[in-house]
Amino acid sequence: MQIPTFLLRKLYVKDSLVNVDDGFKFMLKNSISSGTAINIQPIKVNGNEYPLDSVTISSEEGEINGSEISEENTFPIKVGLDITIHVKGEQLPEGEHTIDI
Repeated sequence: MQIPTFLLRKLYVKDSLVNVDDGFKFMLKNSISSGTAINIQPIKVNGNEYPLDSVTISSEEGEINGSEISEENTFPIKVGLDITIHVKGEQLPEGEHTIDI
């Protein structure tokens, strides 16, 4: 099931987008309903697409590379959990950014 944009906005943790040594990361907090990721699309920031093999998704439940998520290798998304999306690549310039997930 595709998550509607208005729900994704509720999942994003405000001001969580930060640069790190090898790229950038941001957080999501699931406050809606438990689910399971079986497929994700490449992440886009300011229209620039980042390949799934540069994306790591982690929570207290574990960690997985974005390219490894599948129906056979799922990632749990439980209510109340903080989920960190870490993207390896260039750091983002200062200012506001548009994230598409």
